[in-house]
Amino acid sequence: MSNIISCRTGMFGSAETAFEFFPKAGVLHAECPPPSEGKYDELAKKADATGMTIATIATQLALDSDEAAKPFYDVIDGTASISVPKIFVSMKAADEVPREEVIARLRNISEYAVERNVVLCMETHPPFGENAAKAKAVITEVGSTGLRYNFDTANVYYYNEGVDTISELETVAPLVAAVHIKDTDGGFKSPNFPPVGTGVVDFPRVFEILGGLGFSGPYTFEIEGALVSGLDPEGRLQFLKDCCNYLRTIGAIDS
Repeated sequence: MSNIISCRTGMFGSAETAFEFFPKAGVLHAECPPPSEGKYDELAKKADATGMTIATIATQLALDSDEAAKPFYDVIDGTASISVPKIFVSMKAADEVPREEVIARLRNISEYAVERNVVLCMETHPPFGENAAKAKAVITEVGSTGLRYNFDTANVYYYNEGVDTISELETVAPLVAAVHIKDTDGGFKSPNFPPVGTGVVDFPRVFEILGGLGFSGPYTFEIEGALVSGLDPEGRLQFLKDCCNYLRTIGAIDS
């Protein structure tokens, strides 16, 4: 079973530039933001022209009100129109919005996604998914197959203390529909995300757990933070190559 290895296009500033650089590292799948003016067909054509496949569309979802959430329905429609099966989504709602209202709104959105053969992958972000227990509770309350978890291997350290990637993953693994591959020095709120395989994350065990459940991706590199912010495009490409080379050493990428 070959894993789907992807990367967020933002590391190169634009999807078009990323489509040019990713294949140089052997990455043929991408996580892209919604295209400007809703031109999903154009985005898909640009990816296809460089041999790339869009694995996920990435965006945010405000759950404070129906009006705030309304633009997200267009993202679902656009994603479905180019047959991309998953949306990575960072969800937010103000503390004063009643939880039952948020859950009901998210349930409606998730069921809309189901009707269009799209799965929403909730990011490892506050206030709903910064750790496995919170994410599992929200997904269980919503009760829709249209909502699953995007597990970020480093964010569990960034947003929580006294946790580790593997214990968190073991809690929520059956609900994972996407993964952000990112290493960390393990510090709480630390912005230092080094090349994959050089931090504290036990990546062999991550792939073992998820592979044992039949999950093959997308595993999406999220390359960001203080250690890459000053790199030029060639430096960022080398960073990505280093990450890919490590995954090859543990058998997560076919040689």
